[in-house]
Amino acid sequence: MEFSQPAPTKSIAVLCSLAVLPDGSLRVVLDDTRKGQEPGTWAYQSLVTFKDYPPGTLEDLAALPEEELANFGYYVLARLLASNGLGT
Repeated sequence: MEFSQPAPTKSIAVLCSLAVLPDGSLRVVLDDTRKGQEPGTWAYQSLVTFKDYPPGTLEDLAALPEEELANFGYYVLARLLASNGLGT
């Protein structure tokens, strides 16, 4: 793969963010974003989903089941493909 090859991005992206809740738990949030008016900018479009993790759960990612990490990656990729009209 040639990394210097121009590769325009699609118009919709998935934003992954982390929020600290008052009880110390962490919320992983997935939002859809759309390309902004200015080059290189993105604008919030809609909430996709979120998952809350009890305090301390994400301190050691190796302690999370591999299936949960794989499912997260799968979901993000599936969402990107579907929202951009690609994939099956």
